[in-house]
Amino acid sequence: MDLIILTGILIIIFLINYFLYWIIFLKTERKKSEAWDKYTKIYLTFWLIPIISIPIMTSGFFAPFLGTVSYFQEILLWFILLGIILVILGLKFRSSAMKVNKIKGLAKGNYRLVEKSVYQIMRHPMNFSWAMIFLGLALIFDSLIALIITPFFFLFLEFEGFMEEKYLLIPEFGEEFKKYKEMTSKRLFPTPYNILLIIIAIFIIYVGVLNFFITPI
Repeated sequence: MDLIILTGILIIIFLINYFLYWIIFLKTERKKSEAWDKYTKIYLTFWLIPIISIPIMTSGFFAPFLGTVSYFQEILLWFILLGIILVILGLKFRSSAMKVNKIKGLAKGNYRLVEKSVYQIMRHPMNFSWAMIFLGLALIFDSLIALIITPFFFLFLEFEGFMEEKYLLIPEFGEEFKKYKEMTSKRLFPTPYNILLIIIAIFIIYVGVLNFFITPI
């Protein structure tokens, strides 16, 4: 129960951080605002803490000590390997997106529409990278709670993409962005990544059914 409460607190911190970001974003002139400059320096920290902490602290590895649940049990090794692959994929997409953003000068606040590299595949590669990293950590640490949270986190990232497009990209780039939208997938997970996730989800559910309802624990 304590872990569930702590998880809830971390989720609340994550959401407060997120909505505070957008409140400051919408209510201030970002390029002239000291509040914006100061907050962006700590925003990522409060974003990272829940994403990394929840899978670790609810890990099945701690079952003998904290009463957590091992979801994958005897076949955990295979899911650890899969999780590592997903985390590497997420970090690769994030690195590629940050690299092209740096080249375009976005890191210095020079807003330009990026259409190259990973942005040719999807409109929100950063969100995609967070999704892969969180799911990968949930698999690596055998966290039942993180796996339950994962679909809701994916929906949240879809909403984040909607907010970025409505309040940043369309006002900033107008018709240029609308033309770019027509050339890219509107989904957070474009093909073939959506197919891969469906296969992983089906297999995870199948393993859970076997472990908890058929195979004695």
